Amino acid sequence: MAAVEAWFLGGPVDGRLMLVETTAAGILPAVVRMPHAGMYVGSSESAAPVVGHLYAQSDRWDDVQVYSYQGIDEA
Repeated sequence: MAAVEAWFLGGPVDGRLMLVETTAAGILPAVVRMPHAGMYVGSSESAAPVVGHLYAQSDRWDDVQVYSYQGIDEA
């Protein structure tokens, strides 16, 4: 699979350029779900579910696809 650079606005990765995989036809996904990365040490004996952050295609600037933050994935 090929990947192209996309710009992410808002949320935890605001302002970053990152690679996004395309389909075999070269099409970018309409929505990207990013799992929250990092470490948390808490008092609970079991880990909490992974929080996902949603970004949707919103614009195109200078031939770079822009994804805008849509909030936390509640699924």
